[in-house]
Amino acid sequence: MELIKTKTYNIPNFVIKRPKTKIVCTLGPSTSSVTKIKQLIKSGMSVARLNLSHGDNNEHKKLIKNARLASEELNFPLAILADIPGPKYRIGKINSGEYLELVKGSEIIFENQTNSPNSKSINIWPNGFTKNLKVGSKILIDEGSIEMRLLSVKENTINCKVTSGGKLQSNKSITVPGHTQNIDYFSPETLDAIEFVKSSDIDYIGLSFIRNSKDLIEIKNKLKDMNKTLKLISKIEIEQAIENLEEIICNSDGVMVARGDLGVEIPFEKVPELQKRIIKMANTYGKPVITATQMLESMIEKPNPTRAEVNDVHNAVIDGTDAVMLSAETSIGNHPIKAVKAMAKIAKTSEKYLDKISIANRKSNFIHNNNLDVDDAIALSSCNLSNSIKSKGLFAFTESGSTASRVASFRPNASIIALCSTYDVCKNLSLNWGIIPIKVKSLSRVQDMFREGSKIAIETGIGKIDDLIVIVLGLPIGQPGNTNLLRVIKLPESEKNEENFGYGAF
Repeated sequence: MELIKTKTYNIPNFVIKRPKTKIVCTLGPSTSSVTKIKQLIKSGMSVARLNLSHGDNNEHKKLIKNARLASEELNFPLAILADIPGPKYRIGKINSGEYLELVKGSEIIFENQTNSPNSKSINIWPNGFTKNLKVGSKILIDEGSIEMRLLSVKENTINCKVTSGGKLQSNKSITVPGHTQNIDYFSPETLDAIEFVKSSDIDYIGLSFIRNSKDLIEIKNKLKDMNKTLKLISKIEIEQAIENLEEIICNSDGVMVARGDLGVEIPFEKVPELQKRIIKMANTYGKPVITATQMLESMIEKPNPTRAEVNDVHNAVIDGTDAVMLSAETSIGNHPIKAVKAMAKIAKTSEKYLDKISIANRKSNFIHNNNLDVDDAIALSSCNLSNSIKSKGLFAFTESGSTASRVASFRPNASIIALCSTYDVCKNLSLNWGIIPIKVKSLSRVQDMFREGSKIAIETGIGKIDDLIVIVLGLPIGQPGNTNLLRVIKLPESEKNEENFGYGAF
């Protein structure tokens, strides 16, 4: 009797069923437990986000610990993204309780001084907000939830009239549209957040209010003494970032279309075009892009999204975004799991209408018009070949993640399986469109890699006997950034091929 062999590799069913567009979920009080985080993962989450502008370090540490436990229990490479505050003016501590109700027509006085928990007045921090303000200017709090008009400025004190009321809460943003503030990027709060990230188990760092490549270089210098390399995600949310968009994308590992603050800094009617422009440029440079903010906002309270929100997610997906993000919907919302399931359902349906060829052409046209290197040429060729022969899978052996990332940027039809040398590389691919990362053992011979790829394809159900798969890898083995070999395999790969092709150790 033939013995049934135990499978070495497996892709969970919840991974097979999820959309190729990745989902980022912000963790918070509604999703702090291991059980809830596991439910988020099973519903579609690939990246867990921490907003370091809210909560304290003990709360963040607990979320990281629980996220790692959930990831381990599900054997799923969940990545963690931590957003640092950046140069942003905020409301100080509200001493009268959780919030202060501001009524239309009322007047309110703010002081702009170093944040102090013992302050008896409403404070704005850090220093500098009141400089060069013009009487009559519009002032917005919490991404426009509250609107005010500036009546007077006296040294560090401003008097405002409420034109649209709401609940004033501690630590919420305060901005003056069109008024550029030259805040030092490294405020005490930002420096504290960076130190927390450096001492924590984080994979991606979200950089709020990035203005130019100079900010990025300075942040990289702050992180250079770390044992691991964090992926830098620049949040595009102010006019200066739009003006310097290309240099920011080139110097980042990915970008986020942070539409909340972006819609405050610039006229809201311009946001849709900017979203498309940012996504298109990120696609062109092969950098993952997240579309974020208020995507399913109504689901904070309600169990189903509005039709407008469904359209919003659909448009982000067909624009070419790599990932979509949930914020308050999963951190403090009443229906966090339903929100993720709704996001996944919308994204998967929308992908049926995704113009993959147009998105692939963004990068292929760019590299053809510039210096086409071997890595890009192999990645592009592998996708074209895979599409032509209708292969069941495109398997990329990758030391750093760059091979799989390049392949994904061309949006092939087949499943993209990244065969990663380490678990950290698996997590570093969590934001890239369509990639399913699998940790594999280290192999020193090319033919062993072909056989391993064949074995994985059959064991995971990606392919079956006589199906075709495409494999890409780099030689010499073990050297990152050397994608230079492409092969089609008819499953299963035969051991006789080593004799036929003479592959040995490289």
